[in-house]
Amino acid sequence: MRVYNAKYDAAYNTADNSLTANLLKYPEIAKKIIELYPRYTTTYLLEKLSFGAGEKVLGDNSFEWKSMGRYRGQQQLAAELTTDSAVGVSISFSMTDTTALPCLINTSDIVRLASGLQVHVESIVDGTNVKTLSGKALNVITAAAAADSVVGVIGNAFGEGSLGAEVGEGYAYPETRKNWLTTSRKKLVIDARDLTDVTWVEHNGHRLWFFTKEQQTEAQFMYDLEVMRWFGRSSVADYEATSVGSNASAAGNMPIIGDGLLAQIEDSNVMTYAASSNLTEEIITEYIGQLSLNAAAPVGNEYVVFTGTQGRVQFHRAMKDLLFSSGTNASTVMVDKFGQDVNVGAQFSTYTALGNKITLVHCPVFDDPNLAASAQLANNTALDGSGFKTTTLGGMMVFLDMSTQQGVANIELIAKGAEGTNRNWIKKYVPGMINPYDSASMLAASGDDRFECHWLTQSGIIVRNPLSCGILKPTGLVL
Repeated sequence: MRVYNAKYDAAYNTADNSLTANLLKYPEIAKKIIELYPRYTTTYLLEKLSFGAGEKVLGDNSFEWKSMGRYRGQQQLAAELTTDSAVGVSISFSMTDTTALPCLINTSDIVRLASGLQVHVESIVDGTNVKTLSGKALNVITAAAAADSVVGVIGNAFGEGSLGAEVGEGYAYPETRKNWLTTSRKKLVIDARDLTDVTWVEHNGHRLWFFTKEQQTEAQFMYDLEVMRWFGRSSVADYEATSVGSNASAAGNMPIIGDGLLAQIEDSNVMTYAASSNLTEEIITEYIGQLSLNAAAPVGNEYVVFTGTQGRVQFHRAMKDLLFSSGTNASTVMVDKFGQDVNVGAQFSTYTALGNKITLVHCPVFDDPNLAASAQLANNTALDGSGFKTTTLGGMMVFLDMSTQQGVANIELIAKGAEGTNRNWIKKYVPGMINPYDSASMLAASGDDRFECHWLTQSGIIVRNPLSCGILKPTGLVL
């Protein structure tokens, strides 16, 4: 693809070769245009991989999807249990049974307490917010199980000739997750001063153009969307409390805003590392192990890790230290070819551990000093090699599970649309005394000596299983 600026020429700049008019005709150009803007990492990856969620958007601009967690909810002991008995001795203990934490254990289940004691449950008696379980001990454990400790169900066992009525019921429903679309807009006014500067895009035999000021404004709008898709937070509670009529923003009330990526995964696997010291390979491996506990598969996952410059430096240092400790001096690998420059150094962008692979991707949004928790270092600040400290936000590493299960991607974009209408990206012109594509037209939308360009998107993002994603951030960083 070739992109260059030139002066407007009425003989060549026509509606037939307008970039805007041909994006639908040549969608491959639209995808190549995205590649021109490396700052939009998330948008680029999701568009490049053709991720487009198939969930239906409801009338309130919400969309829902199912996420299957663990097959059995957590069970807790209601009171301490001290045991010192032989195998087969009767044991009774109480389990918490509330709306928030229901007891889902049935008769004939085999439970394992935190102390290691295993009990075959023979009877269950309901009480107020508790259930009393009685059964036979299957092993001898002298340690005590504390109140509120976790009780696990490790199976069930029945005798010969058991009846169907004796079999307990239990079913874990997938969790329903919900998010909302966000409507974002931008406007540009182009007058006679801006008509002479255009940008040409040549790709795959097509030569298309659009106004340079339009191109620059579109780039700014795309950056706004990128930031929103990372940091957006739902406003639905405030919207429902203050909404008047069908157009809340026009009434001066809170518009509907959906959750971005960080808001959807910040309650899952958030861990910290000391920003004052270096990130190590041991920390990275330990964190991958934590993520694999909740992934659809414990091995074979590929995580895309979005991070800023500080995170890239920390990752590079961790990998270099790993190779040094293994006896391989990869940081000083030299390739000497006659008549060519000598290459010194090594590039680290991927790492494999515990059967899982991570690929590091630079996310310049995290380096934005206007978004960071602290400012960048001054130009005269001394560097001592102990750690690249620019912004605490730039040291954040966001692990996104980009895998596909049964043909459905874990992370996808979704937009409002039906019957051929797609509000993921709408671009319209409002002509005044200047009509960019038909200067001879006698019709105008206004008498202003200019024309307007409007962009609109009504889109959202889905993280189907946020438990398989996570955030590794410097200590003290507030999301």
